Amino acid sequence: MTTQPYLKFEQIGMSFRRGQMATEVLRDVNLRIERGEFVSMIGHSGCGKSTLLNILGGLLKSTNGEVFLEGKVVDEPGPDRAIVFQNHSLLPWLTVYGNIAIAVDKVFGGSRGKGKTKAERHDWVMHNLELVQMAQAKDKRPHEVSGGMKQRVGIARALAMQPKVLLMDEPF
Repeated sequence: MTTQPYLKFEQIGMSFRRGQMATEVLRDVNLRIERGEFVSMIGHSGCGKSTLLNILGGLLKSTNGEVFLEGKVVDEPGPDRAIVFQNHSLLPWLTVYGNIAIAVDKVFGGSRGKGKTKAERHDWVMHNLELVQMAQAKDKRPHEVSGGMKQRVGIARALAMQPKVLLMDEPF
């Protein structure tokens, strides 16, 4: 009896088309990842690492194959998979606090089973800001902090969502 892996890439292939030209970026990617495992992908620029992460994140649909998380097909973005991108990806009109709170409110607000009160959500945002040593900058806007500080905010936002999978695309 074989057990179902936590995360599975099955025959993943990805091609990008530009007019009549097709560029194959991924072919026959098969990978099984168990709960609690840490996996790093290394390779030269342009080899498909970010493409594979974007497929797992639900941001791209693979040309071939499927990705499964806990036995369910991944075919759209969801809060169970948080992504920290290479670029900062912060909303410039929100404060550092607001960039984390928007994700926390989406995941933990309301009655989706993970509901937290407003005070609990505030405390959770502050806890995650403290994890990345950014609590002192909570009222600053992204343009008022350094690039490294912006990345730490992105990491705090991803962690605050308590995702099943944390995807990090060269965040450091």
